[in-house]
Amino acid sequence: MDNKKVLVIVSHGSKRKESNQEFKEFIKKINKINSESSAGEAFESLAVVSDEVGKSDLSDSYSEIKGACLEFSSPQLETVIEDLLKEGYQHFDILPLFIFAGYHVKEDIPERMEKLKNNFEKLEYKILDHPAAADDFAPYIFAHALGQK
Repeated sequence: MDNKKVLVIVSHGSKRKESNQEFKEFIKKINKINSESSAGEAFESLAVVSDEVGKSDLSDSYSEIKGACLEFSSPQLETVIEDLLKEGYQHFDILPLFIFAGYHVKEDIPERMEKLKNNFEKLEYKILDHPAAADDFAPYIFAHALGQK
């Protein structure tokens, strides 16, 4: 499994059960898109994303997609990574699900990942950009706002 890549989507976590459940449902939706993408299916949700994102190659997929939290909720980032390493995965894309690059994006997640790397030599990871860093994020937000008028 050393060439299989995993996407770990990292949220803040919440004391509120409903918020944590919403995150779990979001991860299920992302997994559905991933499985349809890996099956080569043309599906509605990806077609919409393709129109909005435009530049992205959505024909690729991940071996696994997991959600992880930093505070107040589980599973914690370290637990998710350690469990996946035990399953034989070594390559990780870490997606901070934080709109802007605050403390968790700039310091907390990189520090936690570096500690994990120090404990697990085979761990390879890339921290992906946070959502607002994407060129298409502002148009998406604008369209989303207009759609709710």
